[in-house]
Amino acid sequence: MLAHFPIVFMLSATFFSVLYVITGDKSFDDTAFYCLGGGLLTLPPTVATGLFTQWLNFSGGADQTVRIEKALSYTVMFITAAAFIWRWLNPLVLTDLSGVNLIYFFLVLSLTPLVTASGYFGGMLTFPLEEEAPAPETQKGYSI
Repeated sequence: MLAHFPIVFMLSATFFSVLYVITGDKSFDDTAFYCLGGGLLTLPPTVATGLFTQWLNFSGGADQTVRIEKALSYTVMFITAAAFIWRWLNPLVLTDLSGVNLIYFFLVLSLTPLVTASGYFGGMLTFPLEEEAPAPETQKGYSI
């Protein structure tokens, strides 16, 4: 359940940043900043519950899906923290999309595919694809 909060906050931060760039309405920029903050607050408990689940369900071991999910989670946490601090220190970062300000915008844009991939791999840990389609039963002479 916790995983949905950072996903929504990161998607919203991207969405409102793009709206600000298109419209120039400052309230969209402020909302994007608050979404980054909300995401930053919800990421540590979400990652902690993921680590606990890994320990509980997989005895602390890590298959490829777990390793990818952890790498994506840490990447999202780092980018979110960097973008939040950057925007906090420079509230006008999106007003002029040139030079290093463009890097900020691309960092925020990168959150959408990263949380999407993270959600996919996190879902794979809960609902593996192998279990979604059980092998068909062999029919031993029975006709339908």
